[in-house]
Amino acid sequence: MKIKHIVTVIALLWSVFSFGQAKTVYFQKIIDTTSNKTLKLSSIDSLIQIYKKDHNDLLHAEYAEKYITLALKLEKYESAIEAGIHVFYTINTRLGQRERALTIIRKLEKFIDKTNDSYLKGGLYLKKGGGYFNGKDFEKAIDYYSLAINLYSDKDSIHKADAIFFRGQAHFEIGDFLKSVNDYKLASKYYETLGDKEYTFYTLASIISIYGANGFTEKAIIEREKLIQKKLDLNFLHGLSVDYYNHYASYKKTNNKEKQKENLLKALEYSLKNKNVQKNRVSIYAALSKFYSSIDLNKSKQYLDDAEQLVLQEDKNTISYKRYQLAKAYYLSKTGQKNKAISIYTASLRDQEKFKNSSSILDINRSLSEIYLEKGDHKKALEHHTTYTNIKDSIFNRTKTNALAYYQTLYETEKKEAEIQKQKNDIDFLAAQNENKRRLIIFGGIGLFLTFLIILLYRNRKHLQKKNQLQTHFSQNLLMSQDLERKRISKDLHDSLGQSLLIVKNKIPQENNDAKELLNNAIEEMRSISRVLYPLQLKELGITSAIHNLLEQLDENYPDTYIFGDVDNIDGILSNEQELNLFRVIQECLSNIIKHAKAKSAKLQVEKDENQIVMTLQDNGVGFDFLTKFKNLKSLGLKTIKERVRYLNGVLKVESSPGSGSVFKIIIQTT
Repeated sequence: MKIKHIVTVIALLWSVFSFGQAKTVYFQKIIDTTSNKTLKLSSIDSLIQIYKKDHNDLLHAEYAEKYITLALKLEKYESAIEAGIHVFYTINTRLGQRERALTIIRKLEKFIDKTNDSYLKGGLYLKKGGGYFNGKDFEKAIDYYSLAINLYSDKDSIHKADAIFFRGQAHFEIGDFLKSVNDYKLASKYYETLGDKEYTFYTLASIISIYGANGFTEKAIIEREKLIQKKLDLNFLHGLSVDYYNHYASYKKTNNKEKQKENLLKALEYSLKNKNVQKNRVSIYAALSKFYSSIDLNKSKQYLDDAEQLVLQEDKNTISYKRYQLAKAYYLSKTGQKNKAISIYTASLRDQEKFKNSSSILDINRSLSEIYLEKGDHKKALEHHTTYTNIKDSIFNRTKTNALAYYQTLYETEKKEAEIQKQKNDIDFLAAQNENKRRLIIFGGIGLFLTFLIILLYRNRKHLQKKNQLQTHFSQNLLMSQDLERKRISKDLHDSLGQSLLIVKNKIPQENNDAKELLNNAIEEMRSISRVLYPLQLKELGITSAIHNLLEQLDENYPDTYIFGDVDNIDGILSNEQELNLFRVIQECLSNIIKHAKAKSAKLQVEKDENQIVMTLQDNGVGFDFLTKFKNLKSLGLKTIKERVRYLNGVLKVESSPGSGSVFKIIIQTT
């Protein structure tokens, strides 16, 4: 009985296959023999549909190109453009032939004025933007996504939402995070209006990822809590396991163990409910194994075994497989199998370095440093710890830079929007006043005009005062936050890393002079970085000695520039905050000379009299145009110097021009 069923199924499949082949031969024969170009075009289209359904990408692409060429000859421009839009994904993504796909779009772009269909116009530029995005040319991708957005009409809302979302991705890739967030928010509103819950939540999750990537961990946690709760309220469980896993990753940054465990278990719960997210489940098992390695080795082994059962079915190049490998190495290190752990970590490190995955490289180097330290191999432990520290500092600096850029862009955008709104309000107000003036011109138009003018001037004056106060307050708070953060990092370096290095040094045998010298150099370099981050001499020795020490250090470390000075004793004249700001100004000015001036020498002079302190810094370098540099948005150093001088209630004077050196003069009133 079973054999009869099998034969029947085989016969049915063969008949379907034979019928499909017959159709292909039929249409191909028409194409080869007919002189009717319209019939030929229709037959090519039929073959396109057959090959597309059969996932025959090569023939799908080949016949689509033939269709486009013939349709253009027949002046069927809309049909040609539509065919180009539909085949773009096959050529660009499935075949990986980006330039071939873009060539088709460029060919069709010449005929875009031949159609009034907004879907076709917008779709053409949407695909062109996608081609440039895949080629990493994100600026061009943004331009063409914007064109698509403008060309789509209200009836193309779903496609417009996609274009806005893709533009947000491109903005993220070039580091324009504020514009990326704005695009994601706008796309989310479109998707929500259209009832597309999956993409509504996906865009919101993308926004949260931007917060996390820029160091706003608490903000990411708060927003993801809202996202998860909204999904639960709507009983929309799709993607919840990923959300909980990402939530765990955020709490990992805050070192909240209880929340890590809670969210990993939630991630596993919803992953098991959805049988289609096996890859995500491997990552969850791996994370749970690593989490329990430090508290319950039996549970750790259980979760590792669960991951292994699933991962054997996967490609070794997947992210989930790599996470499993790292969890396995961590478990091996905790159970005393250190050499096996080192072998896995070393192989994983080579793989992660190839893909430049900073986060994984950081974790692996930290783990290797700990294992080698336990094995007593202090040299390799130090090598991996140094790499770990360097990468951690790099990630920290990049995150801080991104956060600063985000807030600066946000500030500039809000300021510009406020100015535009004010101008609009003023225009509306003027229009109303003009209407009233026309009605009441006989009863005292001149008097009303004068009254209006006085009010307008007063409002403008108050607005400018308030804006200046807000800007000054913002700048000073930002500088204070930077100084506090530097002080914290300096203290952490000195108290934590410094002590760790001294412990390592003391554990090295007396006869191992090379290792001791390396550690001494590392300790000295750490102390130097700590001193640069926060000048402890200000508290210990006073501002005058701190400035002398700064000059000596820079002169010693940068032999190409002779740095010297004449500094009067100004201890006790300024407050602690003022001393720190003055020291930062001198430090920033000298740093600019060393980095940019190409000067042979630089002289610092600090003079005091009864009412003021005068600081003069002169160099014989290449000079620069102060106004041009100051207006440059990337020139944060000069803006920081000016804000610190304002905080000191001082006056900054700069004399410089290309080729004639520079003179920075700061006058601070003390009474």
